[in-house]
Amino acid sequence: MTGSTGDLTPREREALAGLPREAVPPPGLEDATVAALHARGLLGHRPVRRRGLVTTLAGLAAAAALFAGGVLVGRRSEAPPPPATSRFLLLLYEGPQYRLPPAGEEALRVREYAEWAGERAAREELVAGEKLRDGGDVVVRGDGTSSPPAAGAERLAGYFVVRAATPGGALEIARSCPHVRYGGSIVIREIEPT
Repeated sequence: MTGSTGDLTPREREALAGLPREAVPPPGLEDATVAALHARGLLGHRPVRRRGLVTTLAGLAAAAALFAGGVLVGRRSEAPPPPATSRFLLLLYEGPQYRLPPAGEEALRVREYAEWAGERAAREELVAGEKLRDGGDVVVRGDGTSSPPAAGAERLAGYFVVRAATPGGALEIARSCPHVRYGGSIVIREIEPT
C-alpha cells in the first residue's frame, strides 16, 4: 500500500473509511494526570513574592483584561443598538478593599475579565471598555491649582460603557462584573443622549 488512497482496493477503502477519526481519552485521565503531577511536586502553588511585584503584575493583569474587553468590542460589527436601550457608564474603582490576584494567578484574572466582556459583547450589551493607566492622576481645582489625589483615596482603574433597557438592567450588568467580586466598587451613571 502506498500513501495514496487511489492505490487501494474497494475493500481496503471501505475498511479505511470505517476507522475512527479521533481517539477519545479514557474517562478520568486528566484527573489522574493532575494528581500524579501534584504528588511528584511538579504542579503546585508558586511562592508569594514581594508585594511590589504582585502589585505590578496585578496592574498588568487588569490592564490586559480591560484591553481584551476593548479588543472584543472593537472586533464586533457596529450594529445599531436595540430599540429602547440607554447607555450607562460603569466606573471601576479600586480602594483598600480591592484584592489583587495571588502571584502566578494574574493570567486567570485577565481571562475572567475577558470572558465577562466577551459574554456582554455577545449579548450586545457592551459598547466599550478601557483600563486607565496607573499613576499620574492630577486633581485640578476651580482656583487653577492642581495636585495628586489624596493618599489612600480610591483610584479610578477603568470603565465600561454598556447598554441596558433600564437602570436596573445596568445594575445587574455591574453586579455581574468580576471587579466587584475582588473588592472593587463600580459607580453607574446613565449617559445623557445628545
